Amino acid sequence: MGSHSPKRPSEEQRGLECRQWGCKHFRVIYTRPCRGGRLVRRRGCRRCGRRITTWEKMIG
Repeated sequence: MGSHSPKRPSEEQRGLECRQWGCKHFRVIYTRPCRGGRLVRRRGCRRCGRRITTWEKMIG
């Protein structure tokens, strides 16, 4: 019967990371609402321009 708390990633492991360069600097290209109160954001790496899509939900 031990306390079991979820592991939190270390500061280096948090956030988005470019798969090509490993950098964490992105710019938001556009944001649009989605179902269930979520937001869809299209982001581009500032170094190489590679794009990723994130689905975000408000907490609280």
